[in-house]
Amino acid sequence: MRTPKTRQPGGDPGEIRNLYESRQLDAIAKRWDARARTWDSELDDPECHLNHDGAYAWFLEAAAHLIDKRSAFCSANGAIDCGCGTGLVLAAIASRFAWGVGVDLSSEMIQAAAQKKISRCRFIAGDCFRLSELCPKAAAVFSRGVLLSHYGAEQGMALLGAMRASLVEEGFMACDFLNESARSIQIHAPENKTYYSRQAVIRMALEAGFNEATVIGAENRRTLILVAV
Repeated sequence: MRTPKTRQPGGDPGEIRNLYESRQLDAIAKRWDARARTWDSELDDPECHLNHDGAYAWFLEAAAHLIDKRSAFCSANGAIDCGCGTGLVLAAIASRFAWGVGVDLSSEMIQAAAQKKISRCRFIAGDCFRLSELCPKAAAVFSRGVLLSHYGAEQGMALLGAMRASLVEEGFMACDFLNESARSIQIHAPENKTYYSRQAVIRMALEAGFNEATVIGAENRRTLILVAV
């Protein structure tokens, strides 16, 4: 049985939600700057909520499977990591692409990512809603960090549109989000984020301009992955 909800760390949930839904970029960046130094160690901790349900490892496994199905296409083109943090996703997949670009609002996260000197990758402190202005068109856009759930439905639609505009023909996108159908059974269920059903995110992706969309993951998972082409 799920434990009772507790107040989420880091501020009032309503205020945090408003930061994202009103896109107060400087304030959002400062929140993530404060976490940059400990981010990798948090992800190394199996007890950290970021690793609940094996979410991070599962995302990388799903990404590898998507790349395997398009290996020649990917190796001839690039990859973008939207909300890249310290570059952990690109560190895992960049060798499968011609180049990689990580974009994040937090300059501290970007600095940590750049220090890893991931081959053929560069990192940009910038707004993921402006991907097409910041990056060349890519074969794939990945986003691990439930950005759709941070930004809410309206801004989430705009973010999906930015991802779509950043892809070459036949390119694909994979991003995770918080699963509405499993919300009531999760111990960590932040109140400052938006939860989606499969149908809702598929509809959002199609309205954002993707031709096809599907969602992968079991119904009891905390996060699911939207895949769109």
